[in-house]
Amino acid sequence: MMTFLFVVMLLLALLFIGLPVAFSLGTASLALIVAFDLPLKIVGQSIFSSLDSFVLLAVPLFVLMSQVLLDGRVGDDLFDVMNAWVRHFPGGLAIATILSCAFFAAITGSSATTAATIGMVAFPALTERGYERRFVLGLLAAGGTLGILIPPSIPMILYGAVTEESVGKLFMAGIIPGLVLTAIFVIYAIIRSRGGGYRAYEPASWEERFRVTRKNLWGIALPIIIMGGIYTGVFTPTEAAAVGLIYSLFITLVVYRTLSLKDLPGVCLRSVGTSCMIAMIIAGALLFGRVMTLLEIPQQLTQMVIDAGLSPLGFVIAMNILMLGLGCILETVSIVLLTMPLVAPILGALQIDPIWYAVVLVINLEMALITPPVGVNLYIIHGIRDDITMGEIVKGVFPFMILMVAMLILAIAYPPMSTWLPSIMH
Repeated sequence: MMTFLFVVMLLLALLFIGLPVAFSLGTASLALIVAFDLPLKIVGQSIFSSLDSFVLLAVPLFVLMSQVLLDGRVGDDLFDVMNAWVRHFPGGLAIATILSCAFFAAITGSSATTAATIGMVAFPALTERGYERRFVLGLLAAGGTLGILIPPSIPMILYGAVTEESVGKLFMAGIIPGLVLTAIFVIYAIIRSRGGGYRAYEPASWEERFRVTRKNLWGIALPIIIMGGIYTGVFTPTEAAAVGLIYSLFITLVVYRTLSLKDLPGVCLRSVGTSCMIAMIIAGALLFGRVMTLLEIPQQLTQMVIDAGLSPLGFVIAMNILMLGLGCILETVSIVLLTMPLVAPILGALQIDPIWYAVVLVINLEMALITPPVGVNLYIIHGIRDDITMGEIVKGVFPFMILMVAMLILAIAYPPMSTWLPSIMH
């Protein structure tokens, strides 16, 4: 136990002095290797084996696909489609924003990309119609978090790589909870908008609805291709990422012509930066996990939990509290890779369904995306306009945090919501 406390204090010290997460994990690992006289060769072996993975190949492919769709302005068209169908309802524009976030999340798997793409289009439209700024900012930041719950999801891919669970089943597990959370946001938007001073739109004609939808069928088909292919077993999640990338290049270069060949080097460079950051965190985290295993810390923690007589529900609740704390200081990729090598053996010992736990974890990670001071989506929304203050955004996301806590309780109380769809997939 003293070794574990020493490791935690060392890692926290490195993080608080401002060292990036990947280098904090690597430095802590090297310090422990030297301190406990572990073989130095595990550094090279762990880094190579951590990145030599067919499953993890999906990460840079999905990152590049989301960058292509972002630069190709596919999200702008999706907002037009949703707006045409629901704009005449109470809070119609707010509903269109949430549905656009959900649908774009099903295309890209990235919360940051979802928040940035939909935010740029929806913020001026909502404010011009009289929606309260704080509500709009909170809506955009929270709506963007759907990007990591509704598949494809990069945290789900990393979870599967660490725990060796089927990424396809993890993707399926996120669909129903993602749709439920989307519905909760929609209901709240309707209730909040009824008392607002916004100006509603006239209903779109059926001709306009079908025209806009037909124009954007190429983009709408992308999540159906990706998730349909995974569900039916036509291709693996990694192959789905490759198919999605090729398809996104086709629709942006050939169909919509929002990108040209000369734009591709810039698109690739921007996605490489994100992919390299994730790869470095993966290498550092899995090296750290290997050192922890050699020091038998996961085994000690598992035995400690068993000796304490902690129930599966009690352990999950304790982990939720820990995740809320970690969400204030770390981003989602780091949280998954830092905790799961230690938590996975305990899940097995307590007979906790790892597929169900993945959904509970990702809902926690969604809250981390809008939790100051490190909430990524807060900074994404802050960058939309120069006159937006961080205080406005934080106040705006507070009601959505409460809704997410309610969703978390629902996911814990009713596991079949997460496990039914994976149990029947091919």
